Amino acid sequence: MAERLRILQVVDSLEPGGMENVLAQMVSRMDPGKFEFEVCCLTRGGPFEARLPAGMPVHVLSKAPGFSWGTVTALRQLVRARAYDVVHTRHLGGLIYTTLACPRRGAPHLVHSEHTIWDGAELSPKRRWQRRFLYPRASAVFSVSQQQMDQMIAVGPGHPRLSRILNGVDCVRFAPAPEKGEVRRRLELAPAGRWLGIVARFGAQKRHLDLLEAFDAMAAEHPEVHLLMVGDGGPEKGRVLQRMEQSPFRERIVWAGFQQDPVPWYQALDVLVVSSANEGLPNAVLEAMATGLPVVANDVCGVREIVRTPDHGWVGDYGTIPALAQGLVTAAMAPTQELKARGRNARQHVEQFFSLDAMVNAYDALYSSLSRAGK
Repeated sequence: MAERLRILQVVDSLEPGGMENVLAQMVSRMDPGKFEFEVCCLTRGGPFEARLPAGMPVHVLSKAPGFSWGTVTALRQLVRARAYDVVHTRHLGGLIYTTLACPRRGAPHLVHSEHTIWDGAELSPKRRWQRRFLYPRASAVFSVSQQQMDQMIAVGPGHPRLSRILNGVDCVRFAPAPEKGEVRRRLELAPAGRWLGIVARFGAQKRHLDLLEAFDAMAAEHPEVHLLMVGDGGPEKGRVLQRMEQSPFRERIVWAGFQQDPVPWYQALDVLVVSSANEGLPNAVLEAMATGLPVVANDVCGVREIVRTPDHGWVGDYGTIPALAQGLVTAAMAPTQELKARGRNARQHVEQFFSLDAMVNAYDALYSSLSRAGK
């Protein structure tokens, strides 16, 4: 029997997020006879540790804010002691620390992936230089959406093994409930009315504050509409919750916090709202569609690769508060049967094109190719 491939996943933390969710799903489903996974958190662990297979080692380096040579040393010692075959970094910080800790190319093999469309500081000359300098250290680089891959090709840096591995979703776990009203009663939500929701942590790019403003702008004329926010953590949490308390329609807004099992919360919704300013290939969209939900999404992220208008919902320019409010109105006024039809189409679409098996097989092929290449 061939030796298992030892792979270290390097992340900032295991706080809730789309990339962290992909990691947890992937390592849970890869063949344990071929692969042995461990996780290194540069700063801290988090709730998603509970989603990893029981007994999987998680190494927390407790890096403080700012650059840390001590973290470079700790990561170097970890990699040498555990003799990994592959180290997979999933953000620029991890790539920086890993290339400093493992300066010799191919020892171990380095895989790097990008999970979010670049904007703002990520497009600065400094970030472009860092990626141009560091990408050649990697044996392979991939994105999670075609839009992101197109951006990487357009703005650089290139890589001879630049590819795409689409995120996948577990369509067995994420499935529609027979009766939404019953799910809502179990979650202590109003059983009637139309529920719009966002599933995301509180980062500025998710635009929770704009979503609350947009909800307030349309809520008076649509008294049947409720807003559900699922998620926790992130730098904007305090501001968002304070703004929620100030809403004149506070009694129609529910914050559910982080949910280790988000399935019933999706099942309680009628429509998922993606107000984000940037994304990669949003897991929340895949999970919602698998649960039979149509989507209202801002067209500045990889969501158009998943959602087709009008089959699965509405993708448009919702980058301003008035435009986002109009998107909420569109979802609020859509006939129930129309929402159900779009939701059925959405589920069929992700079952066909965004299966978890396809994602896992792609990771298997990538890691296995590095094993065959040797060190």
